[in-house]
Amino acid sequence: MGHRGTGKSTAVRGLAELLPEIEVVSDCLYRCSPTARENLCHTCAQRWKKKRKLKSEKVPVRVVELPLGATEDRVCGTIDIERAMQAGAKAFAPGLLAQANRGFLYIDEVNLLEDHLVDVLLDAAATGRNNVERESISIEHPSQFVLVGSGNPEEGELRPQLQDRFGLHVEVTTENSPDLRVSVVRKRVAFDQDAEAFLQASSADQERLRQQIGQAQSKLAEVKLDRTVLRKIAELCSELEIDGHRGELTIARAASALAAFEGRRRVGAEEIRRVAIMSLRHRLRRDPLEETASGRQISEALDRAFPSQGNTRQDKSGGDRDPQSEKQRNGDTQVESSNLESRVVRVGPATAASPKGEEDPEGVATPADKPAAMARISDFTVAGLRSQSGNSGASNSRGRRGKATKSGNVQGERGRYQRAVMEKTARVAWDATLRAAAMQQMSAVAEPGHKSMIPVEALRYKLLVRKQGPLFIFAIDTSGSMALRRIALARRALLDLLKKSYLARDRVAIVAFSGTNAKLLLPPTRSILRARCILDSLTVGGGTPLPAGLNCSLDLARRVSGHLGLSSVLMLFTDGGANVSLSRPGEPDPVQRRHLIDEEIKFLSKELRHSQVRVLVVDTDDPFRANGKAKELAVKLNAQVVRISNPFVSSQ
Repeated sequence: MGHRGTGKSTAVRGLAELLPEIEVVSDCLYRCSPTARENLCHTCAQRWKKKRKLKSEKVPVRVVELPLGATEDRVCGTIDIERAMQAGAKAFAPGLLAQANRGFLYIDEVNLLEDHLVDVLLDAAATGRNNVERESISIEHPSQFVLVGSGNPEEGELRPQLQDRFGLHVEVTTENSPDLRVSVVRKRVAFDQDAEAFLQASSADQERLRQQIGQAQSKLAEVKLDRTVLRKIAELCSELEIDGHRGELTIARAASALAAFEGRRRVGAEEIRRVAIMSLRHRLRRDPLEETASGRQISEALDRAFPSQGNTRQDKSGGDRDPQSEKQRNGDTQVESSNLESRVVRVGPATAASPKGEEDPEGVATPADKPAAMARISDFTVAGLRSQSGNSGASNSRGRRGKATKSGNVQGERGRYQRAVMEKTARVAWDATLRAAAMQQMSAVAEPGHKSMIPVEALRYKLLVRKQGPLFIFAIDTSGSMALRRIALARRALLDLLKKSYLARDRVAIVAFSGTNAKLLLPPTRSILRARCILDSLTVGGGTPLPAGLNCSLDLARRVSGHLGLSSVLMLFTDGGANVSLSRPGEPDPVQRRHLIDEEIKFLSKELRHSQVRVLVVDTDDPFRANGKAKELAVKLNAQVVRISNPFVSSQ
């Protein structure tokens, strides 16, 4: 993960040129290993039973790229349409998981990958095999691959379940040294001018590195990991409270590989220190609103578990060096890990401990016609809002790209193939189409010499369904009446809700209104880091154009309902006071201004209900000084009200 334009994708795609060739079964679609009898595909297993021998050949390792727009059929595999049309045979066309077997599967912008594809990858990564049950085909084939992903965390967070599957997490930053930047540009220009000459000039270094990797692979089994070192690795993960045991396994494997690569026969403290941060950084328990997990905590634990011995080389502290590999080495490959201390954001009473005897500031959701009981807003869960919204906002027929169902699934151009329908969609369901065509051919008398064609009436289309939660629109009153203390309380409550949205993979948007208008500060996104940056930069001042805030939120809800097929939940953070009209923001007469604002709110309330946008008013006013305006506003908007203010808790 790291900055844009730092060569992440280029580095991954170059792996195929560095790795030694592998031995595969000849003519096997899945590139099965002739020596791995327990992990053969069905065809190779049948060959082995008949001949007890498999013809083999050597081929380069593949780096297969999974594009973000890939369908599940393309990833898992589906029916071979060409053979079905020409020969009437039911055959399987392998997908990307089959092509990546015994190679690398690379996903650029992996943090933007659709959730239904993430589920497929998790299943294949856990079992090493891909099971396909679709379109009258039932097949299983080996799918053992190294999963490599890259992305920019500012564009969205990686799903926690998938993040844990990655062994190593490398942070890539832009070089700030002018000399290094010049070197990067010069090499790129040289490659653009004459790619062949550039590659020829680098071929000797490339071949030397390839041989070093090949020798490391052959000698990896000889590298020893002492029980005492393994014990310290376990103690390190235990001290850091790492969930699961993938942390220890990754450190052990990566340290052994590093020792073999550098020609050592025993894993010691040096190897552990160099791979531990990459192995554990993304496994630390952390606030999801942090930009990245801090490496300092891991470094301090490493210093306690593996005390530094200055410049003492590893072979002097128990690591035996292979003399032959030492001659082949062209310098130690340094794996640098930055020890960045991230600023921890304390969010709400759930993460920030209150002084003894003080109460939490949050309130509880209540109907608009009942008094609000004092409780925490964290009790008013995002899941509750999601279930009550029911995705109804996207269920009308005006949606161009998707339509929500009662179960919370969204029908559109992407997702899982649920069933075949006659209504035209983006993709043809060839299995159902062929069956329908065959039935029509059987019932019709074909003329001699007439080639059968698929009639239009036989066409069937795929109904694709994917899970989709609502869009949460946070409309925040940033007028002068909010003051610093109120905006601080609102920010804490918002951050608490953002954490819950992160876990549920919901999209959020932020609208702020003050002065005479409202602005969309954050378009719909899953990146809560961007949302947190927006909230940290909020300032207050000016009038309260409440109708403008409602109108801006309504316009956004309508656009995402039509374009993305999302329903919307509007959370309105305000004290309820409004003094700026939408139609005439400069109206001087207070009575006329009040009348205009009331009429605008009533009109917008009807439009919100018509667009099926669920509204929640979050009262930021002091409960002991409350004037009831937020409650009155909730009644006008037919909304629920939540109180977050509590005078006993400091805004700090």
